[in-house]
Amino acid sequence: MKKKNYIMGIIFIILGILIDQLVKVIIRVNISVGDHISVIKGFFNIAHVENTGAAWGGFSGFTVILIIVSLIILGYFIYLYKNIDFKKKIVFSISLVLVIGGTIGNLIDRLFFRSVTDFLDFNIFGYDFPVFNIADILLVVGFFLFLVDMIFISDNDTKAKENKEEITEAKEEFKEETIEENNDVEVSNNEMSDDCEGTDRDSSI
Repeated sequence: MKKKNYIMGIIFIILGILIDQLVKVIIRVNISVGDHISVIKGFFNIAHVENTGAAWGGFSGFTVILIIVSLIILGYFIYLYKNIDFKKKIVFSISLVLVIGGTIGNLIDRLFFRSVTDFLDFNIFGYDFPVFNIADILLVVGFFLFLVDMIFISDNDTKAKENKEEITEAKEEFKEETIEENNDVEVSNNEMSDDCEGTDRDSSI
């Protein structure tokens, strides 16, 4: 079962990376940096932006630092990967797959191109939303699901486990007390029986 979960997770991770990188290649080949194609006028464009920073253009030019941070995040989630289980921990497992895939997708860009290719450009109610890519979507959704699992699901599972352990301990204590009480009753009965036999012998004499 573990092996099946590992393989399934790896397949999804590779699929996410391939889709992200394939679309980025298409953007680099067909759209010049700074240009865009209007899909829905005034709302959605396919653009070509080379981002040397993080989300929203922050930490621009700090490529090496961002690579190190990405490797740390990647290492942590790969460490958690040993607990992947699509049957018992579906939200947790999906979050791992998305975060790992998204991190590797943008890490490939930074390592080989020294910048991340962004292309999804939305203008929402007059706000020009920062341009992003598929790897960013994987990361945002993945981190969101990870937090949901950590706060609402895993925490409840832990409490349920603790309650179960407390109930089990209470049952064991009750069982032990019952056994002790039964043993005490049996000892008392034996003592009474012995006393009775002694009395009978005295009467016979």
